[in-house]
Amino acid sequence: MPATRKKKDALEVSKTILHTAKQLFAEHGVESVSMHQVAKAANIGQGTLYRRYANKSDLCMDLMKDNFSTFAANIDKLLHDQKDSPVQERFNLTVFHLMRFFDDKFDWISVIQIPRHCEPDQATFFNSPPYMFLYDTYHSLLLEAQEKHELIELDIEFTTHLLITSFSPESFMYLKKIKGYPIEKIAACFCQTSINPLFLPK
Repeated sequence: MPATRKKKDALEVSKTILHTAKQLFAEHGVESVSMHQVAKAANIGQGTLYRRYANKSDLCMDLMKDNFSTFAANIDKLLHDQKDSPVQERFNLTVFHLMRFFDDKFDWISVIQIPRHCEPDQATFFNSPPYMFLYDTYHSLLLEAQEKHELIELDIEFTTHLLITSFSPESFMYLKKIKGYPIEKIAACFCQTSINPLFLPK
């Protein structure tokens, strides 16, 4: 079989797996669906599934990539539509939408366990699409605010990195599931303690 054909077939199998898993997760919940069920519903062998995804965590991570791309496009549109609003307001809106994304994908995130090693020769969270998108978005907003003399004195690169890494999906899950915080309060408290103090009083 030509290499091009094999590559196309492999892509089709991967698309079938992701589509099937997404449907099963939506219908039964992520925790209730096994890898065996995914393989059976996708009409593929378990070996074929496990060659692509070592476990359900890896499968959820791949599904999250597509969903985060949609989220990123929505944020870009939101910021464009609100471009005349104050920077601080747009920053708060971005955080609220991020928390809603965490909430909407709560079940998927709960089964994702990501090792966060920082060896220089390995791909890490810090060069992943979610990190890079959030970095570019936060950095751009802070830079705009600085140019408009709306920020306290700070290092924008350091602050951008700190804002992203100081609040993880795991923290969101803990606050929601264990502490019982509604998403609106989580977002509001994060903005109150971490975003708004960066801006000079009006």
